[in-house]
Amino acid sequence: MQKTNLSQEICPYYSPEFEVIPQYITMKAGEIMKLNNKTASHFIFVLSGGITISFNQYKNRPVLENEMFFLFKNNHFKWKASADTTLLLSGYNTATFPCTNAKAGVLYNVKANIQFKCCGMVMKDEVRIIVNQMKYYLESGINCHHMYLLKYKELYLIFKHYYTYEEIVQVFYLSLKNDPFFSDQVLENYQKVKTVKELANLLGYGIKTFEKLFKENFDDSPYQWMQKRKALHILQKLMNPGISLKQIMYDFKFTTSSHFNFYCKQHLGASPTQIRSNNKDNNSKK
Repeated sequence: MQKTNLSQEICPYYSPEFEVIPQYITMKAGEIMKLNNKTASHFIFVLSGGITISFNQYKNRPVLENEMFFLFKNNHFKWKASADTTLLLSGYNTATFPCTNAKAGVLYNVKANIQFKCCGMVMKDEVRIIVNQMKYYLESGINCHHMYLLKYKELYLIFKHYYTYEEIVQVFYLSLKNDPFFSDQVLENYQKVKTVKELANLLGYGIKTFEKLFKENFDDSPYQWMQKRKALHILQKLMNPGISLKQIMYDFKFTTSSHFNFYCKQHLGASPTQIRSNNKDNNSKK
């Protein structure tokens, strides 16, 4: 098996919520690959050959050439190449727009009246164009999180305009839960608050209900997740030499340099100045 992908580097201007840069993978017939996607969903786009995929109670479900399959988070997936195969594996975090939010109820009504086939969905020409563009970007060495994120947003709207409700439900069947926009609500609002209780109140949930929904959607406690996100945002700003340490301390409410140093060593493994120095050295070698 061969993979072509670029490192998921921290960008000083953009902090993705999931692994944005896709992988181009070649597999020999009979070869097996596994994925334990705890925190992010993925898409498989089969460009040539074919695979059979297994997870939970579903065994050896076919995904053929020019088909795609949605790997919903918090599942263990295994797939086997039924022939020499090439595929694109990408992280995927759905983007919501007012028009798609408004039609969510329709999808739930459709889901209630169809049987899940659990097999590949044909990539229509419009999807194939996006997938080929991402493959070309990988081959060109483009390592821009934002570019790939825009492709995923474009893909989301392609589903809206070129696939029927029934087809959309078949693709995203496992992700259509009782509260489809919980993750999006969290991602849009968590930086506006300081505590888990404040976030729960802002989204209109009691703390116990919020913690339960959060665990189901993010496979982590809200406190631990918010701490990890805070550390990532601090690291993102430290990677940008145009932002002073004083400004970062102010933005994240650190009252003393010693407290900021202690936090960075504990959560990021080095002091702020060490992180900046290491980043400068790495950039000079490129």
